[in-house]
Amino acid sequence: MQDRVRLLGIAVNTASTNAASDAAIGYLEEESCRFVYLVNSETLIILQNNSEEENVLEDCDMILPGTLSVNSSVDEVLGYKRDPFFLESYFDRIFDYAVENGCEIQLIAGSEEQYTSVQDSIHEKWSYLTLSGTYLTEKDSSYEHIVNEINSIAPDILILALNENMQLKLLENYRNQMNAGMILFTGNTLYNKAVSEAKVPESIEKLKIENIYKWFHKDKSGKSLFNNIKMKLRIKRDK
Repeated sequence: MQDRVRLLGIAVNTASTNAASDAAIGYLEEESCRFVYLVNSETLIILQNNSEEENVLEDCDMILPGTLSVNSSVDEVLGYKRDPFFLESYFDRIFDYAVENGCEIQLIAGSEEQYTSVQDSIHEKWSYLTLSGTYLTEKDSSYEHIVNEINSIAPDILILALNENMQLKLLENYRNQMNAGMILFTGNTLYNKAVSEAKVPESIEKLKIENIYKWFHKDKSGKSLFNNIKMKLRIKRDK
């Protein structure tokens, strides 16, 4: 997957949904460990000031847009609309393949709420998927603990749903110690999707504030919105 465009110095793949998912399935049919990173605006901003982690990220087999904001920025920098990349369809292909071929999936999330939300969301559509995992606690949140949890299962597909700094440190310092067929660095992508699709409490429905409720659960601090604006402004400046 060599076709990439630079966003704030990071080379992001311009692959369509089919091309990206075909590549991922190809990785699962190999025996080596492969790395796929879903970048968001926070990833790009963090890496602007860290050349070492930037180089580590670019060693990944695929770097894909993890949000609509990054996805639209790829077309903006290219100067034309490429063949579309839909993140939800990308995961659909991967999970369908995992069910058909009995792949084992491990999910490691940053909190119990995130783990439960993502697990329930996945199982609602793929009830026969073999999915296990864990979440970080105050007691067990070290990098060594994460690596030990991964290697105790050695899954076909590892989904890391952690904060950006922790994911980047794992990639930089522990990439050769994580035993998995394909590692997906997803950040908050799957959690935000799960929150968007989840049924809200009846009291919230009556007040007609579903969107506000879901936005608050996805991004309590407004950090994502701020980072998206910052990313867009910096891309325009660079152009």
